[in-house]
This record gives sequence, structure tokens and C-alpha cells, in this order.
Amino acid sequence: MQAARRDERGPGAAALSLTDRTAFVTGAAQGLGQAIARGLAEAGAPVALADIDTGEVQSAAETLRRAGHEAIALPLDVRDEA
Repeated sequence: MQAARRDERGPGAAALSLTDRTAFVTGAAQGLGQAIARGLAEAGAPVALADIDTGEVQSAAETLRRAGHEAIALPLDVRDEA
């Protein structure tokens, strides 16, 4: 596994560059999960946001896309084994 690269843009820039990584965040419709998804997107990762709440996860992904990030909403229940 390749380590993520440090961002060399200086103060105020993301501490880590994730442009060559994809992030998958569960519980991403609100709260901590949404904040984690936003932070990963701001670090350059395309983000897949997963949550049981279809409307909220779609809204969270749309918010990231409007901010210029690559994001997709995945309405799902991670407890479902099927």
C-alpha cells in the first residue's frame, strides 16, 4: 500500500494530499461522518458517502459537488449482509 503524499502548498493548505485515493465514508449524511467526508474531499479524495437516510446522504453529496469536489451518494444500510 502506497502512503499518502504530504501537501507542500504551505500554511493553510490541507496537511495531506489524497488526490490519488478514493474515500468511502459510512454514516456520512450528517454529523461526524459528514465532517469526515468533507475533510477527505478537501484533501483531494473523491468521496463515496454512504448512509441509510437517502435524502440526507444525497443532499450531503450534492453540497460537496457544489463546492467543487467529486462525491457520490450511496443510500445503503451497512448492517444488511445481502
